[in-house]
Amino acid sequence: MLAASCGVLFGFSISSMNQIIDEIRHKWLLTDLHQGVVVSALVVGALTGCLVTGALTQRLGRRSALVVSGLVATASAGICSVAPNELTLVGGRFLIGMSVGVTSAVAPVLLAELAAARLRGFMITSYQLAITVGVLIALSLGAALPDSGQWRLVVAVNAVPAVFQAVSAFLLPRTPADLLAGGQEEEARRVLRSTRGREEALAEYARLVRVRGLPDDGVLRSLSDPDRRLATAIALGAALMNALVGIGAVVYYSTLVFSTAGLGGTNGAEIASLSIGVMNFAASVIALGLIRRYGRRVLLSVGLTGMALSLCLAGGSLLGAGGAVTGPVTVGAILIYTACFAFSAGPVAWVLLAEVLPQQSSVRVAAAALGLNWGANLVVALLFPIVVKTPGIPARVGLVFVFFAVLSLLFLFLVRRFVPETKDRDLSEIQRALRSGPRSRTKHV
Repeated sequence: MLAASCGVLFGFSISSMNQIIDEIRHKWLLTDLHQGVVVSALVVGALTGCLVTGALTQRLGRRSALVVSGLVATASAGICSVAPNELTLVGGRFLIGMSVGVTSAVAPVLLAELAAARLRGFMITSYQLAITVGVLIALSLGAALPDSGQWRLVVAVNAVPAVFQAVSAFLLPRTPADLLAGGQEEEARRVLRSTRGREEALAEYARLVRVRGLPDDGVLRSLSDPDRRLATAIALGAALMNALVGIGAVVYYSTLVFSTAGLGGTNGAEIASLSIGVMNFAASVIALGLIRRYGRRVLLSVGLTGMALSLCLAGGSLLGAGGAVTGPVTVGAILIYTACFAFSAGPVAWVLLAEVLPQQSSVRVAAAALGLNWGANLVVALLFPIVVKTPGIPARVGLVFVFFAVLSLLFLFLVRRFVPETKDRDLSEIQRALRSGPRSRTKHV
């Protein structure tokens, strides 16, 4: 329930503007810059939320942080739904973004700490699946509702998953790490025994005791420590990979992209955007099985390769725009890209982030990694409509897609060179492998 509600809140909030921003733009006569501000206000809030996550979780614990963020998101959705002007809407989306930022930083870590090793990848991939459900719901509402006044209902729906997040987080036990930090050793052992086998529970308890009381000394100290350097770099890189392969351009602006490709006016572009949401959901369902069967490195290698090729296809089609095939080729290429993202850089980035975090600095490194993720998303959300213009210029959209293809290939090289396999390893074993360096990366491929 927690994985589902956190994921749906994340996915719905980031994509809710995709098909309603045009109505808002006409209502308040927004420029390209102001359109980018309305869309990216949520991302700015999410970045801010990541920056305060460390202090918030140290003070309240992970579970309570999710309860608070769910309640704030609920209230903020109400503010957005009655916004009388652009400034109020931007402020409400900023507050929702803060909640989503906290959720995105805390939820994968909490799920990883509570889940057994054999279920950890499945659980975090379920969270990613729920993100795609949120995206699909937002796109479906945008396509189904009438053009006039639909945006207020769409933003109000943000409150539904936010309420479920607050309730489900409240029903969960506190994590063993938070319990140990509060001196509740027996309760920590009980939670571990209830979620793991005996040997894994003992090993995890020993690891938590070993790092208890160590200061959470931040990202720079982790990067300078040889024992934590690789783990920290992979966590930061995974978060950047999730954003810089270009998924934001699709999630935030697919309707604009497909209109630029000449797809049957606004309605045709909205239907094409909905097909992207359907593909994202379907591929994420398949990813649940893939991530239990195949290693993280295999999925990332195949997925990043497919993403680079499909982005080049979409980019080439738009660069040569003008023919009757531009629209169908662009939609087909983006569908392939979305499918590849959904079983690789989408879920595996969060799985890696949760699995490799050095416990001594997990809160601050997680917050920094998610801060980088939201910072990269902010650049995409704010600059994309400015770079490609509204209505979009096909050649500019094509060049942006080729740029994202190059970044995908760069991340493919880094994965093959530096990322160890983490599948079916307990967290203490993963840390030993990371201290051993890249030579241990091929285990369980």
